[in-house]
Amino acid sequence: MFLLKTTKKIFALWVIMMFLVTFTSLLVYLAAQQTIRLGANDIPSQLAMETSIHLQNGQNAKDAIPAEKVDISKSLNGFVMVYDSSKNLVATSGTLDSSNPVYPKGVLDYLDQKTESRITWQPEAGLRFASVAIKYNNGYIVAARSLNEPERLIGKLGQLIFLAWLACAVFLTAVLAVSYFPMRKHAVNLYGMQKKS
Repeated sequence: MFLLKTTKKIFALWVIMMFLVTFTSLLVYLAAQQTIRLGANDIPSQLAMETSIHLQNGQNAKDAIPAEKVDISKSLNGFVMVYDSSKNLVATSGTLDSSNPVYPKGVLDYLDQKTESRITWQPEAGLRFASVAIKYNNGYIVAARSLNEPERLIGKLGQLIFLAWLACAVFLTAVLAVSYFPMRKHAVNLYGMQKKS
């Protein structure tokens, strides 16, 4: 009876500790993942604001966007697209397979009620971008940057956290196992003594 109670207590302790380790690992992963993903919006946000300043200072759309053309299927550089008030693309520093990228019209419609939108944009399978869209006096500005590197970093981080979780699981199991066997031996000896008496 004593042995059974001891086994149940140790198992319950292991479950509680593994729950805490798992919960903490997930919390760390989610916090880091969100930090990296939200940080990916920094460059698009900066590009959108700079373009807005240029446009409001009287530059035309083609001069206001970055001069360097970016093939968004290959480059990690940020790029900018400018739309007029009718949501027609008038200038872009990014191309996709030698044509202009197509940004979701629904996001531009959303800007008619809000001043800014930040979404993960996927123009085609395998291509994901952190995008920031803002409205300015005469239209809309969209700036974006590939999520390839941030997502690769998130994947590496996930692997490291999993390995740390696994190491904790093995360590806790080993510690409790080392604690269990002496207690089991003690319980068996105690049972033997009681039986003899």
